[in-house]
Amino acid sequence: MSGHINFEDLELKFGYSCMPNRLHFYSKEENDFRMEVREWCEIHVAPDAEQIDRNRDIKLAVKILKKLPYLDMTIPKEAGGQGKGILYRTILGEELTAFSYALAGIFGASSCLFAGPVIEFGTQDQKRKYLSGIADGSKLGAIGITEPTGGSDAIGGMRLKAVREGDHYILNGEKCFITNGSVADYICLYTKTNDQVKAHQGISAFIFETDTPGFEVIKEYKHMGRRGMPNSHLRFKDCKVPAANMLHRENEGLDVLLFGLDGERTFTASQYVGLARSAFEIAYKYAHKRVQFKKPLYSFEGISFKLSEMFIDIELNRMAIAQIARMLDDGHNCRASVAAVKTRIADATVRITQEAIQVVGGLGYSEEYPLERYYRDAKIGQISAGTSEIMRYIITREMVRMWGK
Repeated sequence: MSGHINFEDLELKFGYSCMPNRLHFYSKEENDFRMEVREWCEIHVAPDAEQIDRNRDIKLAVKILKKLPYLDMTIPKEAGGQGKGILYRTILGEELTAFSYALAGIFGASSCLFAGPVIEFGTQDQKRKYLSGIADGSKLGAIGITEPTGGSDAIGGMRLKAVREGDHYILNGEKCFITNGSVADYICLYTKTNDQVKAHQGISAFIFETDTPGFEVIKEYKHMGRRGMPNSHLRFKDCKVPAANMLHRENEGLDVLLFGLDGERTFTASQYVGLARSAFEIAYKYAHKRVQFKKPLYSFEGISFKLSEMFIDIELNRMAIAQIARMLDDGHNCRASVAAVKTRIADATVRITQEAIQVVGGLGYSEEYPLERYYRDAKIGQISAGTSEIMRYIITREMVRMWGK
């Protein structure tokens, strides 16, 4: 096709239509689940993905997300879920993000970042009370770590205090950049309960209900990308939380936090595979349809090699994520591997979305194609859930822990 190629001319369904749908490193059941989610997204997400981004339409994103029939997938059976593990979360993360980062982000914050620690550390009463609503879509969750004084140094910079008074704790402080902060019913909230010991020894985790008096959303951030995903600055003023809402044990919240971060980073890595694959597919299809100098763009080595590099990054990172998810499901500590794949796919996705725009050219830079949205969405992968620099620091620390000096 030598003329102007509209996005519709590519006839895409964002389903890797130019690549195998059956991936050999997943079981038949896992592949079937992937295709089921993909088909649901084609019907329910694809038509509104652009509107969610353009209008920063949080309400529409939440409305669609609450209809997702897989919210219960990784919730324990005793809490009304299907009891699947982290691997299934990563499949959901990839497929949802291939259509809408915002939708996947809302799901991840609720069903992964909030639910994960409750599943692992919660009492039976906590699981029954707080996970059933997540499973049926009537409730949303969030995680509260970052504060104005603590970004990469989240532990050392933590200032939100929880002071015990009888059978309750009184909370005072702030949290920032909290995904789902303005729409969540529950927050897995990390606080300082002892400031007389080393920073990592004085942290406790609570299940916080957002209808608690004294809780306030003071700002909704407007970001370069992931538009339509709520991300908020929160204030807690004399908020009274039952001691029974503590996760794990007092001053041992670091165990909960680190477990949650491994799950979060694995999930976000899967998101960037989804984002990268959608950008790749557009570039691949366009390169075959677009004719210049009487030949398809794909016939030029400078273009086809770009696409080969994209494929390499997507394929290898997806395999690594699947392996890590299985290891986490089996209870293994693979913190260095989690950090490695999160860093590699985050960096690769920035590169892939940029190169996809380069392949498509002027149209790729325009709003006629969703590539500019993918490019905007990609950057946060090098920042959120631990910056790429912090991931490399974790890897160096874990190498010493594993092998000594």
